[in-house]
Parts: sequence; C-alpha cells; structure tokens
Amino acid sequence: MNAQVALYQAIAAAKENNWKAAIEFNQIILKQNPNDVGALNRLGVSHLQIDQVKEARAAFDQVLALDKANSIARKNISRIDTNQKPVAPSFSREVFIEEPGRTKTAELHRLAGKNILDGLAIGQECDLKPKNRYISVEANGIYIGALPEDISFRLAKLIETGNTYYCGIRSFSPNHCNVYIKELTQSVVNENVHSFPVSKSSVAAINDVDDHLLMEDDIPVQIVDSDTDVEKSLDDIEPEESPEAAR
Repeated sequence: MNAQVALYQAIAAAKENNWKAAIEFNQIILKQNPNDVGALNRLGVSHLQIDQVKEARAAFDQVLALDKANSIARKNISRIDTNQKPVAPSFSREVFIEEPGRTKTAELHRLAGKNILDGLAIGQECDLKPKNRYISVEANGIYIGALPEDISFRLAKLIETGNTYYCGIRSFSPNHCNVYIKELTQSVVNENVHSFPVSKSSVAAINDVDDHLLMEDDIPVQIVDSDTDVEKSLDDIEPEESPEAAR
C-alpha cells in the first residue's frame, strides 16, 4: 500500500472512530517516511483516543524533534501534561459538510480592514451580492471581501438562472478570510450543472482539510459522495424565459 492510499484510509478510519485502524495506516506511512510530521501527529491523536498516553506522547515528542514550533504536537502535549481528556474530532456534526460539486471553501480577495475582520465569528452567515466583475461578500450589510473572479463569474451566472446558496465564515485572521459556500437549491435550467467543478484534485483537497481538522478539532468536516450525473457546462445555461416574454 502506498502512502497516499494509506493517508486516505487513515482519515477514513478516524472519521469512523476506528482508532486502531487509524494507527495501523499511519504506521504504514511512517515505515515509508519516518519523518512524516502529519502521520506522526495523526498517530499521536489516534493513540490518545484509546488512552494510550505513553505512545501518544512519544509520537508528539518525535514531531517536536523534527519541528519545534509544531502547534498540533505542542497543544496535545499540553493536554497530556494537564491530564485533559482527549476530544474526538466532531466529523459527524454537519456544520461545514464538504460535497464535491455542491460546496466550496474560498479565500476572499479585496478584504475589508482589520477592524471589520476582527468582528467576525466562525459560522457567521453572509450574503452574496453580485457586482459587475465579482461577487461581494457581506455580513449584516457590512462588506467583508470579494470572491475570486473565476468563482464570481460562475456563481453569478448560476444565481441569475435560479440557484440559491448559503455562505458562512469558515476561518479568518487580521489578513485573510475563508468562506464556505454551499448550493442550497438548483433551478430546473441548471439541472446537472455542478456549482463547482469536480476533479480528483478537489476531492483530494477535501481529504487534506479533513486531515487538518482531524488534529485541530475545532471545525468539523465530513465527505459526502457526490452525484454521478453528467455535468453540463456554463455555456449550456440560459436564463429562464419569463411568461410575458414567451407570449
């Protein structure tokens, strides 16, 4: 089994709370690359979940030997030293479910000032406001930032032809902001059109997010199977004709 397959299996095992299997898959990765910091952190987290504190501490110590500033290892060692009970990653909570083709995490451009970003909250709902060349993201009527132009162009056309979307704050700092966008309804004219293109890289990216959140345990994520319908392109989309125009 190669390391990439073992990574996906390790994440899947953790999502099912099968920590012994997660340990085995991470150990497969480490046999191929003993200095894989991600696998070592996942190994430590998995050991903690089944109360194997000594083994968990050894894994996190090895991480810090490779990367002294590693925040995940430091946080978990602090939990061990203060006898805190481990918190299982909340993959089952449907806060930011990832569905290839129907959801997207996007980094905002043209950000508002630090004073605006500091007032945001994880999960805060936002409004999508199509403009001439981009979609503005606003919270409570206050501008936060803009979606990248490629996403703006795609969503603006889909919104114009009847789709609706949820948008919420996924993460932020004084100089960045990521939003989570989910297709809520799909109009008849957009049937079989993915809101966001599906590719192997997009599915792999979801696994990367799962991997990170497995160890950071503050924002839950899970994968949901995408549909297998034939996808139409944006060129196939035409605005719905109004009853008056049809006469």
